[in-house]
Amino acid sequence: MQKYSQFARFALAAAFVSVAWAQNSITLIGTNPSGAGYNVDGQNYTQPTSALWPAGSKHVLSATSTQANTILGEQLIFQNWTWDQGTFANNSITVTSDPAITSYTAVFTMNYALSVNFYPCDGSGLPGPGTVYVGGAPTNCDEQIYIAAGSAVTVQAIPNTGYVFVGWYSATNQSIVGFQSTVTLNAPTTVYPHFAPARSINFLTSPPGLQVLADYSTITAPYTLQWGFDTVHTVGVISPQMDSTGNPWVFSSWSDGAAATHAYTVAASVTPGTLTAVFGPAVGVAFQTSPPELNITVDGVSSAPPYNFLWSIGATHTFSAPVQQTDSTGHVWGFSGWSNGGAAAQSLTVPASAVGVGVRMVATYTPVGHLIVNSTLAGVSVTVNGTACATPCDVKQPVGAQINVAAPASVPQGAGTRQDLTGWTGGSTGGPGGLMVTLGTDPITVYANYHLMNYLAMSSSPANSAAWTVQPASPDGFYASGALVTVSVAPQTGFKFQYWSGDLTGSNSSGSLAMSVPRAVQAMMAKIPYVAPTGVENGAGTTPVNAIAPGSVGSIFGGNMAAGTATAPGNPLPQTLGGVSVMLGNRLLPLFFVSPSQMNFQLPADVQPGAATLTVVAAGAANVTANFTVVQDAPGLFQQIVNGQSFALAFHADGTLVTQTSLAQIGELLTVYGTGFGPTNPARPEGFVVPAAPVYTATDPVTLSAGSGTLAPSATFALAGSVGVDAVQFTLTDPSLSGTNAALSIAINGQQSNTVLLPVQ
Repeated sequence: MQKYSQFARFALAAAFVSVAWAQNSITLIGTNPSGAGYNVDGQNYTQPTSALWPAGSKHVLSATSTQANTILGEQLIFQNWTWDQGTFANNSITVTSDPAITSYTAVFTMNYALSVNFYPCDGSGLPGPGTVYVGGAPTNCDEQIYIAAGSAVTVQAIPNTGYVFVGWYSATNQSIVGFQSTVTLNAPTTVYPHFAPARSINFLTSPPGLQVLADYSTITAPYTLQWGFDTVHTVGVISPQMDSTGNPWVFSSWSDGAAATHAYTVAASVTPGTLTAVFGPAVGVAFQTSPPELNITVDGVSSAPPYNFLWSIGATHTFSAPVQQTDSTGHVWGFSGWSNGGAAAQSLTVPASAVGVGVRMVATYTPVGHLIVNSTLAGVSVTVNGTACATPCDVKQPVGAQINVAAPASVPQGAGTRQDLTGWTGGSTGGPGGLMVTLGTDPITVYANYHLMNYLAMSSSPANSAAWTVQPASPDGFYASGALVTVSVAPQTGFKFQYWSGDLTGSNSSGSLAMSVPRAVQAMMAKIPYVAPTGVENGAGTTPVNAIAPGSVGSIFGGNMAAGTATAPGNPLPQTLGGVSVMLGNRLLPLFFVSPSQMNFQLPADVQPGAATLTVVAAGAANVTANFTVVQDAPGLFQQIVNGQSFALAFHADGTLVTQTSLAQIGELLTVYGTGFGPTNPARPEGFVVPAAPVYTATDPVTLSAGSGTLAPSATFALAGSVGVDAVQFTLTDPSLSGTNAALSIAINGQQSNTVLLPVQ
């Protein structure tokens, strides 16, 4: 025998133990779903267990095929054992332990209990209140049926004789339609069909064999229904109706005295009940219209044809015919009368003599003229025979009537838009605004036709600075929608075109617009200086001599000649005023006053008679020239305007002004101011005021006219303290001028001045 030391023996024992553990296996055993019962080597389990088996050892696993918990309503059905590599179909298997196999699982399917609860199973064999079919299988009393979880099953409740099915007490997991419930088994479920005792109700009619309504279903009497105790049902009649021999009947009464249609409550009694519907003979009543298919009203209801009724003897009904109505073809008809000669609305009591023969009533109608006035523009107010009416306007008058229709020529549609009448469609005679229609038997429809017009707004800036040409022309600036319009502008005197603003752009003075919408264009104009064609004249105003004398005051009329208004500040007169100068050739002229439209200057005394040209020079603007004539004498009298009349600028001897309240006196020395009286001695200065001494006497002869006579002036001279102003002095000697506004003028070397008025006391 081999011997080992104590340490060797201990090491050898440890090695044997290690080998033994290496040859055992831990195997997990359980169920799916968990909680089912199973057996391992004769030991029962309901929870998962771990078995320590030696490798190669043999073991028996088993599971009950069907496991049920009636309290919970659950049932498990064994399917198979499963392991890592496959399945076993038998519920009892013998396995050999192997470390490579880690688990065995018993697999079950779940069934849930469907409990049908309506009648205890007492074993007496007596029939219950009904039969319940579960998936087509009948049960006559309470029963618990197991069905696969998640499946749906149909349950039907059929009452036995003497009972009715009232409904299902619970709707849990159910879809209920009448006596049938579809139950989804997501959990154990109980259904409660409700059966109730029933009473037989016998339905009869007098005469027999007619039809009545029970809960809105038609039944032919005699007929028996079973209705549950204390349930409420609706009973009614069909009236009128025909019996099997073709005779008509109308409802008279129910045996319970209730209305034709009423609620019927079933008494709790085993004795059958009876309901009898009593009918009486009916009379056929026919209503007709001529022409046919018109409407009438019977017993308050407007009826469409046919109009055939069955009424009971002695019953009273009302009927009426509309005074006027329109048939399906659009023709209008007016009521003429009933065949019995009665009024349009009347009543009829059915006589017993009408049984078998009936009653026939005819409403006769005659044609009515019908005119519909419409418009392509909704809601237009037209006039029909002078009365306003909004379209569509419906006119009904006797056949042959003549209707005068008129529509507005234009209808505003908002800013810059309107609809214009273009004419009529339909009718007989008339122009664009009016129409004459003669009504016939057929309906007539006429249309007022409108089309859209859009406004073209045209302006210039500054206002009135341009002349417009528009093609095509429009009297009021409106154009048919879509029309093509060409506009062009020509500058007025004193302006030039710059560019367009609004619906036109660019610097071309003409352009085209499509008038699909309202348009607005503005011509942007620039001001330029100008002198009127005869804009250079005597400083005293318009005179018979269209010329200016040397040394006198002249005026220039035009536009845009200066930026503003300026007056010479004093002596001497400036040659530039308000940024403007006036030149005669290369010579600057003295200026009294400048404005955009007028300038006053002094023509130097040494200028020679003949044709001359002035040039207006303004800063930032183009030079403007004007031609005029210089003559030696061009007399003009200054004037003051009173009530539209020109009065002389005349002074009394004391230097006060002659006015309407300070009149000239006969024999008084008067002085009248003017300009252009010709050369003086000495020659008057240029741009400077005439000094007080010496006297600058006019050298050319002067003749003065007052009224119809002439006067010799006492003196004619350049007015001291002024520039270019002349004066003539004279004494009124003609007493005939007293109390008049004497016409006053002068002539110098035959050149006539303007005429002014002199008020004389």
